[in-house]
Amino acid sequence: MAPVASTPLAESRSTHPRPTAQLINQRGEPGDFILGFHAQFIPKLFLYQVTAAVTAPTGDEAYGLTTGRVTFDLNNHFERSFGRFTPNLELGAGDSTTLVNRILNKNYASLGPLAHFQVGVGIDLLHGIGFETDVYEQLPIGDQKIYSAYRKNKPTVVTGYNVTEDNGIITSLGIPIDSHTTFSGYYSRSLRRHADTVAIGITYVLRGAPPIEETSFDDLFR
Repeated sequence: MAPVASTPLAESRSTHPRPTAQLINQRGEPGDFILGFHAQFIPKLFLYQVTAAVTAPTGDEAYGLTTGRVTFDLNNHFERSFGRFTPNLELGAGDSTTLVNRILNKNYASLGPLAHFQVGVGIDLLHGIGFETDVYEQLPIGDQKIYSAYRKNKPTVVTGYNVTEDNGIITSLGIPIDSHTTFSGYYSRSLRRHADTVAIGITYVLRGAPPIEETSFDDLFR
Protein backbone atom coordinates (compact mmCIF):
# COMPACT_ATOMS: atom_id res chain seq x y z
CA MET A 1 0.00 0.00 0.00
CA ALA A 2 1.07 3.59 -0.52
CA PRO A 3 2.18 5.72 2.42
CA VAL A 4 -0.67 7.10 4.49
CA ALA A 5 -1.09 10.85 4.11
CA SER A 6 -1.98 12.74 7.28
CA THR A 7 -2.85 16.40 7.66
CA PRO A 8 -1.92 18.18 10.91
CA LEU A 9 -4.68 20.37 12.32
CA ALA A 10 -4.77 23.28 14.75
CA GLU A 11 -2.06 23.26 17.42
CA SER A 12 -4.52 23.75 20.30
CA ARG A 13 -4.70 20.71 22.60
CA SER A 14 -7.63 22.06 24.61
CA THR A 15 -10.70 19.81 24.85
CA HIS A 16 -12.88 22.95 24.75
CA PRO A 17 -11.16 25.39 22.35
CA ARG A 18 -12.48 28.88 21.72
CA PRO A 19 -15.18 29.13 19.01
CA THR A 20 -12.74 31.12 16.87
CA ALA A 21 -10.06 28.39 17.11
CA GLN A 22 -10.91 26.62 13.88
CA LEU A 23 -9.10 23.58 12.54
CA ILE A 24 -6.35 24.69 10.18
CA ASN A 25 -4.99 22.47 7.43
CA GLN A 26 -1.27 23.14 7.20
CA ARG A 27 -0.15 20.61 4.59
CA GLY A 28 -0.19 16.90 3.90
CA GLU A 29 2.57 14.84 5.49
CA PRO A 30 3.56 11.26 4.60
CA GLY A 31 2.85 8.48 7.07
CA ASP A 32 4.41 5.04 7.41
CA PHE A 33 4.51 2.77 4.36
CA ILE A 34 2.14 -0.19 4.84
CA LEU A 35 2.53 -3.56 3.14
CA GLY A 36 -0.25 -6.11 3.58
CA PHE A 37 -0.75 -9.75 2.60
CA HIS A 38 -4.13 -11.51 2.44
CA ALA A 39 -5.09 -15.16 2.10
CA GLN A 40 -8.64 -16.49 1.97
CA PHE A 41 -9.82 -20.03 2.62
CA ILE A 42 -13.32 -21.47 2.32
CA PRO A 43 -13.63 -24.67 4.36
CA LYS A 44 -16.95 -26.47 4.68
CA LEU A 45 -18.40 -24.54 7.62
CA PHE A 46 -17.13 -20.95 7.26
CA LEU A 47 -15.00 -18.48 5.36
CA TYR A 48 -11.59 -17.68 6.83
CA GLN A 49 -9.28 -14.81 5.86
CA VAL A 50 -5.88 -14.09 7.37
CA THR A 51 -4.18 -10.70 6.95
CA ALA A 52 -0.56 -9.95 7.78
CA ALA A 53 0.68 -6.36 7.59
CA VAL A 54 3.91 -4.53 8.33
CA THR A 55 4.91 -0.86 8.33
CA ALA A 56 8.17 0.78 7.37
CA PRO A 57 9.05 3.93 9.39
CA THR A 58 8.75 6.41 6.51
CA GLY A 59 6.47 8.87 8.33
CA ASP A 60 7.38 12.39 9.37
CA GLU A 61 8.80 12.17 12.91
CA ALA A 62 8.44 15.93 13.42
CA TYR A 63 4.64 15.51 13.41
CA GLY A 64 4.53 12.25 15.36
CA LEU A 65 3.35 10.25 12.35
CA THR A 66 5.67 7.30 12.97
CA THR A 67 7.07 5.27 15.84
CA GLY A 68 10.44 5.15 14.13
CA ARG A 69 10.35 1.34 14.06
CA VAL A 70 9.04 -1.47 11.89
CA THR A 71 5.64 -2.64 13.23
CA PHE A 72 3.40 -5.61 12.40
CA ASP A 73 -0.10 -6.99 12.84
CA LEU A 74 -1.77 -10.37 12.22
CA ASN A 75 -5.56 -10.56 11.93
CA ASN A 76 -7.88 -13.58 11.60
CA HIS A 77 -11.37 -13.08 10.13
CA PHE A 78 -14.13 -15.71 10.30
CA GLU A 79 -17.63 -15.47 8.82
CA ARG A 80 -20.56 -17.66 7.81
CA SER A 81 -23.76 -16.79 5.99
CA PHE A 82 -27.24 -17.75 7.12
CA GLY A 83 -29.55 -16.50 4.39
CA ARG A 84 -29.31 -12.70 4.33
CA PHE A 85 -27.29 -12.55 7.58
CA THR A 86 -23.53 -13.05 7.84
CA PRO A 87 -22.07 -13.02 11.37
CA ASN A 88 -18.33 -12.37 11.60
CA LEU A 89 -15.57 -12.61 14.18
CA GLU A 90 -12.05 -11.16 14.14
CA LEU A 91 -9.10 -11.98 16.42
CA GLY A 92 -5.72 -10.30 16.01
CA ALA A 93 -2.50 -9.20 17.63
CA GLY A 94 0.35 -6.83 16.82
CA ASP A 95 2.43 -3.97 18.16
CA SER A 96 0.85 -0.83 16.65
CA THR A 97 -2.65 0.64 16.43
CA THR A 98 -1.75 2.01 12.99
CA LEU A 99 -2.64 -1.37 11.48
CA VAL A 100 -5.82 -2.03 13.53
CA ASN A 101 -9.27 -1.01 12.21
CA ARG A 102 -7.94 1.33 9.54
CA ILE A 103 -11.50 2.59 8.93
CA LEU A 104 -11.16 4.42 12.24
CA ASN A 105 -9.59 7.86 12.06
CA LYS A 106 -6.46 8.08 14.25
CA ASN A 107 -4.28 11.15 14.77
CA TYR A 108 -1.48 9.21 16.44
CA ALA A 109 0.88 6.27 15.99
CA SER A 110 1.52 3.78 18.79
CA LEU A 111 4.14 1.21 19.74
CA GLY A 112 3.55 -1.69 22.13
CA PRO A 113 2.03 -5.19 22.11
CA LEU A 114 -1.75 -5.33 21.87
CA ALA A 115 -4.62 -7.66 21.04
CA HIS A 116 -7.77 -6.67 19.17
CA PHE A 117 -11.17 -8.27 18.74
CA GLN A 118 -14.25 -7.57 16.65
CA VAL A 119 -17.67 -9.17 16.31
CA GLY A 120 -20.56 -8.13 14.11
CA VAL A 121 -23.07 -9.04 11.44
CA GLY A 122 -23.61 -8.15 7.80
CA ILE A 123 -27.09 -7.95 6.26
CA ASP A 124 -27.96 -8.21 2.57
CA LEU A 125 -30.72 -5.70 1.91
CA LEU A 126 -32.73 -5.14 -1.28
CA HIS A 127 -31.13 -4.60 -4.70
CA GLY A 128 -27.64 -5.68 -3.59
CA ILE A 129 -27.36 -3.08 -0.80
CA GLY A 130 -25.24 -4.34 2.10
CA PHE A 131 -25.23 -3.11 5.71
CA GLU A 132 -22.78 -4.16 8.43
CA THR A 133 -22.38 -3.28 12.08
CA ASP A 134 -19.51 -4.35 14.34
CA VAL A 135 -18.29 -3.76 17.86
CA TYR A 136 -14.55 -3.75 18.53
CA GLU A 137 -12.11 -3.88 21.43
CA GLN A 138 -8.47 -2.79 21.28
CA LEU A 139 -6.65 -4.19 24.32
CA PRO A 140 -3.04 -3.23 25.14
CA ILE A 141 -0.69 -5.84 26.61
CA GLY A 142 2.09 -4.23 28.62
CA ASP A 143 3.51 -0.71 28.29
CA GLN A 144 2.52 1.43 25.32
CA LYS A 145 3.82 4.59 23.67
CA ILE A 146 1.68 7.05 21.70
CA TYR A 147 3.29 9.46 19.24
CA SER A 148 0.81 12.24 18.47
CA ALA A 149 0.81 15.10 15.99
CA TYR A 150 -0.55 17.88 18.18
CA ARG A 151 2.51 20.09 18.25
CA LYS A 152 4.21 21.44 15.16
CA ASN A 153 7.75 20.09 14.68
CA LYS A 154 7.67 18.52 18.16
CA PRO A 155 5.85 15.18 18.57
CA THR A 156 4.17 14.43 21.88
CA VAL A 157 5.02 11.04 23.39
CA VAL A 158 2.73 9.51 26.03
CA THR A 159 3.77 6.33 27.86
CA GLY A 160 1.50 4.10 29.93
CA TYR A 161 -0.09 0.69 30.31
CA ASN A 162 -3.53 1.38 28.83
CA VAL A 163 -3.03 4.56 26.79
CA THR A 164 -3.94 2.75 23.54
CA GLU A 165 -7.06 0.99 24.84
CA ASP A 166 -10.14 1.66 22.75
CA ASN A 167 -13.56 0.18 22.05
CA GLY A 168 -16.62 1.20 20.10
CA ILE A 169 -18.89 0.50 17.17
CA ILE A 170 -18.43 0.60 13.38
CA THR A 171 -21.26 0.67 10.83
CA SER A 172 -21.01 0.64 7.04
CA LEU A 173 -23.41 0.74 4.12
CA GLY A 174 -22.58 -0.27 0.54
CA ILE A 175 -24.86 0.72 -2.36
CA PRO A 176 -24.00 -0.70 -5.81
CA ILE A 177 -24.42 1.86 -8.58
CA ASP A 178 -23.65 -0.55 -11.42
CA SER A 179 -21.56 -3.71 -11.95
CA HIS A 180 -18.34 -1.67 -11.55
CA THR A 181 -19.15 1.08 -9.03
CA THR A 182 -20.16 0.94 -5.37
CA PHE A 183 -20.95 3.90 -3.12
CA SER A 184 -20.02 3.36 0.55
CA GLY A 185 -20.70 5.21 3.77
CA TYR A 186 -19.10 4.64 7.19
CA TYR A 187 -19.80 5.75 10.74
CA SER A 188 -17.72 4.84 13.78
CA ARG A 189 -18.02 5.77 17.45
CA SER A 190 -15.15 5.40 19.90
CA LEU A 191 -16.77 4.87 23.30
CA ARG A 192 -13.52 5.31 25.21
CA ARG A 193 -12.24 8.37 23.33
CA HIS A 194 -15.69 9.91 22.76
CA ALA A 195 -14.90 10.44 19.09
CA ASP A 196 -17.17 10.13 16.04
CA THR A 197 -15.98 9.56 12.48
CA VAL A 198 -18.06 9.78 9.30
CA ALA A 199 -16.69 8.91 5.87
CA ILE A 200 -17.91 8.23 2.35
CA GLY A 201 -16.18 6.53 -0.55
CA ILE A 202 -16.61 5.24 -4.09
CA THR A 203 -15.10 1.94 -5.24
CA TYR A 204 -14.61 1.26 -8.95
CA VAL A 205 -13.71 -2.25 -10.14
CA LEU A 206 -12.16 -2.40 -13.60
CA ARG A 207 -13.71 -5.78 -14.35
CA GLY A 208 -17.23 -6.15 -13.06
CA ALA A 209 -18.61 -9.35 -11.62
CA PRO A 210 -20.24 -11.65 -14.20
CA PRO A 211 -24.04 -11.87 -14.09
CA ILE A 212 -25.51 -14.71 -12.07
CA GLU A 213 -27.04 -17.33 -14.35
CA GLU A 214 -30.59 -18.41 -13.69
CA THR A 215 -31.02 -22.09 -12.81
CA SER A 216 -33.74 -23.82 -14.82
CA PHE A 217 -36.26 -26.22 -13.34
CA ASP A 218 -34.75 -29.05 -15.40
CA ASP A 219 -31.34 -28.46 -13.74
CA LEU A 220 -32.88 -28.52 -10.28
CA PHE A 221 -34.24 -32.08 -10.76
CA ARG A 222 -31.19 -33.59 -12.43
